[in-house]
Amino acid sequence: MEKQGWVSIWLGNIKEENSIGEYVDLTYDEDGEFVPSKFFIDFKIDIDETDEDTMEKAIYKNSSSDISTLLDGCSYEEIIIPKIKKSIDLKKSYNAVILIYNFEYNNEITATDAFDFITSINYE
Repeated sequence: MEKQGWVSIWLGNIKEENSIGEYVDLTYDEDGEFVPSKFFIDFKIDIDETDEDTMEKAIYKNSSSDISTLLDGCSYEEIIIPKIKKSIDLKKSYNAVILIYNFEYNNEITATDAFDFITSINYE
């Protein structure tokens, strides 16, 4: 759900660098309407509750189980990383991250084949 000052975070494993864009990025149909990406479908996210300008995604050459490494360079990292380190202890390694700002995911689906929902936290 759209919620000012919150960020929802997913971590995953992607084999090819350009495939994260294919998985996450919205496309348009011939009428100019948004077509939800596989990510939005997998996690049952209503595209009307998000703004694609508030999404960040990254893929890394090496996997890591350190949440600080995976979130390094994200917007509001100086607030998000200290907060998340207190509550999240990753049990496996990831090489990709998806963040949606001003959005609090309802945790309806916690994992798919490629990505795991990690948390939603306040960054303000």
